[in-house]
Amino acid sequence: MNPVIMSLLLLAALTVFGRTIYRKIRLLMALGPADRTNHLKERLAGMLILAVGQKRLVGRARERGPGIVHAFIFWGFCVLLIRSLNIYGEGFHEGFHLPLLNDKHLLGYLYIGLKDIMEGIVLLMVLISFYRRAVVRPERLHNSFEAYLVLGLIGVLMVSDLLYDGARHNLIQLYGNPGNIHYFNNPAYGSEFAWTPLSVGAASLVAGWGASANATVLTIMFWLHVCTQLVFLNLLPLGKHFHVITALPNVFLKSLGYPHEKPRLLALEDEAAWEEESLGINHIHQLNWKQGLDLFTCTECGRCKEVCPTHITEKPLNLFDFNNRLKHELLENADPIIARARLTAAMGRTEDTQRIERLKEEAAGLNSQKPLIGEVIAEDTLWACTTCRACEQVCPVTIEHVPRIIAMRQGQTLMAESYPKELNAALKGLERNGNPWGIGYDKRADWAQGLNVKTMAEAPQADYLLWVGCAGAFDDRTKKVTISLVKILQKAGVRFAILGVEEKCTGDFARRAGNEMMFQMMAEQNIETLNRYHVQKIITACPHCLNALKHDYPQMGGHYEVIHHAEFIHGLVREGKISLSASLEGDLTYHDPCYLGRYNEVYDQPRAILGALSKNGVKELRRHGRESFCCGAGGGRMWMEETIGKRINLERSEEIIGRRVSNVAVGCPFCLTMIEDGMKELDKQEDIRTLDIAELVEKHMR
Repeated sequence: MNPVIMSLLLLAALTVFGRTIYRKIRLLMALGPADRTNHLKERLAGMLILAVGQKRLVGRARERGPGIVHAFIFWGFCVLLIRSLNIYGEGFHEGFHLPLLNDKHLLGYLYIGLKDIMEGIVLLMVLISFYRRAVVRPERLHNSFEAYLVLGLIGVLMVSDLLYDGARHNLIQLYGNPGNIHYFNNPAYGSEFAWTPLSVGAASLVAGWGASANATVLTIMFWLHVCTQLVFLNLLPLGKHFHVITALPNVFLKSLGYPHEKPRLLALEDEAAWEEESLGINHIHQLNWKQGLDLFTCTECGRCKEVCPTHITEKPLNLFDFNNRLKHELLENADPIIARARLTAAMGRTEDTQRIERLKEEAAGLNSQKPLIGEVIAEDTLWACTTCRACEQVCPVTIEHVPRIIAMRQGQTLMAESYPKELNAALKGLERNGNPWGIGYDKRADWAQGLNVKTMAEAPQADYLLWVGCAGAFDDRTKKVTISLVKILQKAGVRFAILGVEEKCTGDFARRAGNEMMFQMMAEQNIETLNRYHVQKIITACPHCLNALKHDYPQMGGHYEVIHHAEFIHGLVREGKISLSASLEGDLTYHDPCYLGRYNEVYDQPRAILGALSKNGVKELRRHGRESFCCGAGGGRMWMEETIGKRINLERSEEIIGRRVSNVAVGCPFCLTMIEDGMKELDKQEDIRTLDIAELVEKHMR
């Protein structure tokens, strides 16, 4: 076409794009460290399944239609990337094609056929997307000018390429190819136009215009396509569509082995950390680079808020807005953050103590002075979160929302000493008696009187430790669950023991509420006790205890095999150590606890148990499994009142009532309390029984 024009366009566009991306990368590199470079094969597999395969879009039944639309636009872009390279090459050399994709190989014909079909599909998907945004207008979508602009640019790219090929077809097939245009015409595979039905269709739109007009159309469409693509490229880093560039790496760099980044084990004895206010996240420069990449990658699709229990019940937490505010704060502080990182690097290259002090002072002057909570994020917004991870489960680009929220809570609790005062009673209970109820620690084993349950002190050779948990030991309703579980274990002949008065709260709620100091104190004491008895295997009926013991305690040297009671009971049934009678009357449904399901991937075992004891099987709730709806008690919310909007447990209880069941099974003491309270408030406690899995198993064992 014109090598000079093509060179100038590419030079200008790629220079601007390179500068923009370079600045974004420098900003990310200036943020704190995050280790995301291990297990490369697993990361690559995850990227191929989640990002390239668009699993969370096409695989999500509730939104499969829009998911398929987005997926085809993405896949179309992947296919058309090769076409783009050929187009740029065409600007320098007529007939340019990448190796193996020319007319000498079948692969070249297969590609042009696929490219042609995909352009039509993408154009159709763009029209559907326009319709959804302009007419259907789903509540979760953010109808910005940028969204329409990008859809329009994608449409222009498809139309221009189809018309370019259409004009080529006419000039070659109808007008004797006056410009001697190169095209595929291999005797073995035929003319390329036999493989491109949509381009031939586009050709008919301009077929009667004459050779000169078609030559003009060809030239205009070629340069329109090139210019549109280069403009599009430079728009991407400036808004939400930056995710087109960052999505693949963000998914590749997602957390492995645990759903998201674990809360940091803070160095509470580090005086410098207190002085620098670096415990938790207090200011924007304290994000790590992965958290920054998460902010850049937000697609503003609204799926997070659509499943968020706090947003649904009219609380102020809107994760799109939450991310957006942090992103803007990050970008506003880009220059000082980059300069601060440069000074920090300089400190590591010198041993001159005076120079180090000067650099420290200069770096401190570049710290963001604006506190995130209060000025960027409202306090009610921060403390509304239940840490249920529903948002993370549906996020198509694997953004990790919860770790940032916990880190900000750490900053508020430890540095600002600003947290909901409702938590004081529970925290004082932890400090004084090792449980949030504040009941005397000497009463922790009172529930076991008359059950012939041994303590580890009495039976140190026990195969399993039964971790009772605070609710199982002190809450009158949950004590019944503990007793049922004990009877099951005894019937199955399991050699187990409890810690009794030596057990303390795992500290889970304190950690999720940001009180890392209280968590570490609880964890240290428990680990010391567990290791003294050489405990290796632990059974617990509380998913929050399970999560802390299994995932948090290893950070402090406590390594144990921890299993939820539903998993353990399922194993007992499979091994024939207990058998169940399918004698439960009335319809039964199951509420998936967030910390059992989304955090620890336990979904099938509870259902297998319940299916074996119910005459009618399990009647699933609309929101179940990975998309289960939170009971409202996680993230420390068990110890806080809901004063804004609708109570989350009522939302869930209404859903259960709507299924017209007689029984609802749970596998968590918090869920038991919240759903039972919801049934009472809705005056349905006589119609629908709320029972733990252990209670149902104990009643229906043969």
